[in-house]
Amino acid sequence: MNLLGKQRGLSLIELMIALLLSAMLLWGVLQIFDSNRNTMQMQTAFARVQESGRFATDLLTKEIRMADYWGCAPDKDSIQNHLDTTDPDYSGSSAKDLYDQIGADGVGGVDNASGLTVGTVAVLDGTDTLTIRGADDACRGTGRMVPSVQAAALHVSAQCEVDPGDVILLTNCQSGELMTVTSVQHEGGCNTTSSVNNTNNRKKTITHNTGACNQVGAIDNATKALQRQYGADARILKPFERTYFIANSGVTGEPSLYVADTGNAAMELVPGVEDMQILYGRDADNDEVVDTWSSSAGLSAAQMEQAVAIKVQLVAASDTSVRADDLDVTDLDGETTTYTDGKLRKIYLTTSKVRNRGRL
Repeated sequence: MNLLGKQRGLSLIELMIALLLSAMLLWGVLQIFDSNRNTMQMQTAFARVQESGRFATDLLTKEIRMADYWGCAPDKDSIQNHLDTTDPDYSGSSAKDLYDQIGADGVGGVDNASGLTVGTVAVLDGTDTLTIRGADDACRGTGRMVPSVQAAALHVSAQCEVDPGDVILLTNCQSGELMTVTSVQHEGGCNTTSSVNNTNNRKKTITHNTGACNQVGAIDNATKALQRQYGADARILKPFERTYFIANSGVTGEPSLYVADTGNAAMELVPGVEDMQILYGRDADNDEVVDTWSSSAGLSAAQMEQAVAIKVQLVAASDTSVRADDLDVTDLDGETTTYTDGKLRKIYLTTSKVRNRGRL
């Protein structure tokens, strides 16, 4: 008997059963795909949150530890200020209060900013700002020498990153000099396109002459005579002021950690950082122990100078929703925020010693 000859097709019931089985199989495949996609999104979000949080935390920790570093000069009174305070460029520059900040004002900030802008960037309301002041070694620890007390020319190592118009702080453990660089060998200067030639390629010559300087924004020197001859134990430092804050990114529109460095526009530093809260640990009785933790609100300049440790809390978030559970975050001020948008978040909390205050 030919069974194939009797085959006339599938019944409606058989077709429906086949469609049901196929749908169940396809549904299982889609479930596996959706689960794998969610897992990948969660892993990507976690990696991004961890990267942003760790980078921001490590950066701020290093900055806090080096705050208020002004070289080896004993105190501000041992530093001679050569800058011309009558120069019009002086009043509008970041160096205006620099001399007074040496040995003080190393840390500061604004608590729960409202309507605040840094440069042209608006700080996210309700977040804190952190300002760090100090000085970086322009020569990265390499040796340098100065030939005489009266000389305007300083012979330094070739690795020194100094440009015409920079305000520098030359210090050793006895005294210091705050002045403007008026020219750098082979890099031009105030009134010329080139400066003193030097056949020794292991060092460069920088000068700090008095008189008018045509460099845009450069501050004239009122004097140039140094207090002493500085040798290889001296350091050439470039003072800085850096303000860290949270603002919405100009690219993504999402909150990011920003920094405004001396003389430069504020720039986005770490994306995905939604909040920053700061507490200052003050040693009021000079016993090298933190007596009280408080925000910057209401602290006087004298009280801020007592801050020997800083506590930073950051909230890092993923770029997009990954259907994470709702999260309650209590900040250092005791305020609780509930996040319900499905983004993955992680809280980073660190405490750092201001190493240049008190004993290590």
